[in-house]
Amino acid sequence: MRPDIIRCSSKIFSLLLALFLAGSGPLAARTFFLATDGDDSATCRAGVEFRTLKRAVACLAPGDTLIIREGVFEGGVEITISGTEQAPVLIQGESLDAVISGSGDKVDAIRIQSSSHVTLDRLTVQQAKRAGAGVRHSNHVRITNCRFANNGKWGIFTSFADDIHFENNECCGSISEHGIYHSNSGDRFVIRNNLVHDNHGNGIHLNGDPEIPGGDGILDQGVVEGNIIYGNGTGGGAGINMTHVHDILVRNNLIFKNYAGGITVYQDTGTFEQGSKRVLIMGNTVYYEPGKGRSGVNVQTTSEKVIVAGNIFFSGGRRGAIEVNSDHLSTVVIDYNILWGVGIDSLIERKDKLLSLKAWRELSRNDIHSKYSDPLFTDIASNDFAPVQASGAIDCGASRDTVKTILERLEGCRWLLERLEALPETDIRSSKRPKGPASDAGAYEINE
Repeated sequence: MRPDIIRCSSKIFSLLLALFLAGSGPLAARTFFLATDGDDSATCRAGVEFRTLKRAVACLAPGDTLIIREGVFEGGVEITISGTEQAPVLIQGESLDAVISGSGDKVDAIRIQSSSHVTLDRLTVQQAKRAGAGVRHSNHVRITNCRFANNGKWGIFTSFADDIHFENNECCGSISEHGIYHSNSGDRFVIRNNLVHDNHGNGIHLNGDPEIPGGDGILDQGVVEGNIIYGNGTGGGAGINMTHVHDILVRNNLIFKNYAGGITVYQDTGTFEQGSKRVLIMGNTVYYEPGKGRSGVNVQTTSEKVIVAGNIFFSGGRRGAIEVNSDHLSTVVIDYNILWGVGIDSLIERKDKLLSLKAWRELSRNDIHSKYSDPLFTDIASNDFAPVQASGAIDCGASRDTVKTILERLEGCRWLLERLEALPETDIRSSKRPKGPASDAGAYEINE
């Protein structure tokens, strides 16, 4: 046969094959299982039960589901799969008694690498050498309803991961560092309603990492809300630690009985443009036990356009209720807060000096509507930080309209304005705000 006819036939065959595949649609979604009595020699067909996680994830294709039966399974697996919005991949435990333990000869128990549209749900992941779950160079990854306990470095770790969503997880007992660590230029993220406690470093750490090549060194457009964060920081850090972040909304978080910082906004490397900007901190409660902890919020030198409104900051008495060292003080707006736990003459830390509330107001025109008042929590001993009816926090918070006016005045805060408008006006318990004439300060809305 002539070579030109062979080439022509090849082109026709390729075209027919492409048309066939386009018309056939995606492969039917399959459900596999992982069970302690499963069979790793089974073929990748719907309904089969495998014995090891490594064998089970090797069968996954876009649209598939892996159900993990109750039992203990060895970790140390890497998942690399390109799911789509229409064909996502789900790895789900029957209950939290579906346990992934250790990381074998790998560093992470579960690593999601160069993947998209993957969900981990209802699993316990423990005792990895490094991270319980590592999400690297991936997008649209969801981790929900999981428990990450006693892992070597982090409960959940990300690197160059966009559009991540972490919700309703427990991250505890990280041995050397943090509960949740979102890093390396990951944009458009939601970290919501997680229980983060007793980690050596930060509870939640956000770090754009300008020194790491491959991105812009900024975490952009994130929501951190409804998290309960306690007992962290024996090795230093903060409940919510943010460096190199832009356009971040931090609201309705409860941070209590930590050993170091509360909410920190700063920069530790990179250019000024890679520093933290346009951060809205509203409706949070930060409490320290007597004699412990640092300030409730810390806005460091290069940070600008930071709004701190409607929070409760209860000092342990060793440090001021708030610390503001920003060199861009005219762009830092702090107001409608409840401040307590330290004397009124030592409420504010500024450039290694302690200021009274009066002196701070005169210097910065901030906290004009804030109150020096005991928030009167319901029961500190049982960790109930909802204020009682007699609390000065009632109706003291900033209204949404007030916050929007501040954002509009600062300029460049379009994303924060749009996000604030899109989210429901609720507290940490999803209770509607306000119930009285104005919202209550802190994470809880209790006025009837």
